[in-house]
Amino acid sequence: MNKLFYFIALVVLTTLPARAQQMGIYSNYMMNRFYYNAAVAGSQEVHVFNAGYRNQWVGFENAPSNFNFNVHGSVRSEGKIGYGLGLYNENSGLMNTTGVHLNYAHHFKLSETLKLGLGIQPGFIQYRIRLYDAIMADEGDQVLTGSVYSTNAVDVNMGFNLYSSKFFVMGSAQRMLGRAIQFTGYNSQLQFHFNLIAGYNFVFEKKKIELQPSVLIRYTKPVPVQVSGMLRAMYDKKYWLGLIYRHDDAIGINAGFVWKERFTIAYGYDFSVNGLRKYNSGSHEVMLSIILNKKKPVSLEEEDDQLNKSILENTSTKSNTKN
Repeated sequence: MNKLFYFIALVVLTTLPARAQQMGIYSNYMMNRFYYNAAVAGSQEVHVFNAGYRNQWVGFENAPSNFNFNVHGSVRSEGKIGYGLGLYNENSGLMNTTGVHLNYAHHFKLSETLKLGLGIQPGFIQYRIRLYDAIMADEGDQVLTGSVYSTNAVDVNMGFNLYSSKFFVMGSAQRMLGRAIQFTGYNSQLQFHFNLIAGYNFVFEKKKIELQPSVLIRYTKPVPVQVSGMLRAMYDKKYWLGLIYRHDDAIGINAGFVWKERFTIAYGYDFSVNGLRKYNSGSHEVMLSIILNKKKPVSLEEEDDQLNKSILENTSTKSNTKN
């Protein structure tokens, strides 16, 4: 039993810090902002289904792999309420993490062109250690090689999203409860994750081109701040190509195609620029997005014009009825 305790302690000590630093890396974070921020839900008056898979450090044994699926959208309440559901499954070494989160967001109109969204994500996380994948010196030790140990934690994430048709700034705090997780007597504390994403959209209407620079900043104590940058160019709102850089980590590209304004598929590839580059052949990422009940985009100014027009029409109708 002592052997089991020390082995699990070793796995937790070596695996959890790595995952704290790299909780769900996605190079194409612009297509998966809901994963990082609860306040994204309801920022558009559509219903969005996203699925993404990332196979990291191909060729590196027990390298991380991530899968996530989420659905989010706007409730018919003048675009003020957002809902969402997120599922993910992530593997790193012998550790497997599965999570599910519900989502609520509320959006406020600050000016004619600016809105603020606030969101919260309560959820549940399960951590599992797959000892049957371990390579043991004693091949006959069935206690270790035939076991799976798991523990659970309640989780809460919160975020804000300040946005207009031209730019956005969003920040979030994840793992806010900081709950302790326990494996056979060994405790490990979940750390806060802080994310900040900002971007701007330059539109060149005559050339049908949009340039979208953005940055993602992540921090988890005691890991140093990690900065990712992306420059994405879109043509005719259908085709886009992006360049990615993660400081002291990786460089990559991604590309996507939008079909009938509803279906988007994207592929990304990045390769390490640090010491790991000798031991892997890069990371691959695929994402799919489906938009339902898509409406023609309406600016805040157009919303006010439509409301004023409706009021005038109702007033005119009442006046004619009296006459």
